[in-house]
Amino acid sequence: MAEPSRICTLQIDGEPVSVPEGTTILEAGRKVGIEIPTLCHHPALEPYGVCRVCIVEIKRGKRVRVVTACNFPIEGDGLEVSTNSERIRKDRRTVIELLLARCFSSPVIREFAARFGVFDTDLEKTEGEECFLCGLCVNVCRDLIGQAAIGFESRGADRKTAVPFGKPSEDCIGCGACVYVCPTGCIKMEDLPGERMIDRWMSLMPFFKCRGCGKAFGSVRQLELLKNRQPLVKGYLELCPECRAKGLGEALLGHAEWAGAHGHAPLLHVRPDLVQK
Repeated sequence: MAEPSRICTLQIDGEPVSVPEGTTILEAGRKVGIEIPTLCHHPALEPYGVCRVCIVEIKRGKRVRVVTACNFPIEGDGLEVSTNSERIRKDRRTVIELLLARCFSSPVIREFAARFGVFDTDLEKTEGEECFLCGLCVNVCRDLIGQAAIGFESRGADRKTAVPFGKPSEDCIGCGACVYVCPTGCIKMEDLPGERMIDRWMSLMPFFKCRGCGKAFGSVRQLELLKNRQPLVKGYLELCPECRAKGLGEALLGHAEWAGAHGHAPLLHVRPDLVQK
């Protein structure tokens, strides 16, 4: 039996907090209703503090330093955290100005910057850019989807997210996970008649048609990958969500009728009027 995590006590903006050891400062703050701003954090992915917006000031003993709240684990008692000190406000404003200069074309970044009183910057602006290199698209494709169809290219000021060799990737399955996690919405996905397009990766792939009703849903590559990973439910995966729900409802209703006819208690009680026809 695993030993329970040690409980650590700390203060965030003077508010006492008790959390299991290893909890990040960002998570601890949210526990007591202290929202630390962030742009690159996603609960399904490992944090690594790219945007730097979530910086906080921490003090343990006589040592004071600035860290990113999203990936700084709490270890031991006595940590004091300031999320809005004069130093943090100054440093965060600088970070936001840098983000605004890179992504001035992004309505999301401009709106985010305005929340902190930053409406413009004297820094040189990059026109037409909405990606601030948070890496969420790269990480979700590699770590959750398991495809690694996209990655980072070049270094320094030329660094960007891209597909290998600037050509449509055969590893892209058109699932759209990169679109859903992108904080600025710079990755666009469009479902066209018969196929799906993700413009940033130049991906264009045909839809799979439901075996039950013929409705197009998901991409062929996405469904093939899922069927290879879950071979026992191939037939289920070839149905659209509506046909899956209908089939499940009919199966449960059939079981309830069988159980009633044989004097058994059904596994679930199903209202026949709620089963999709």
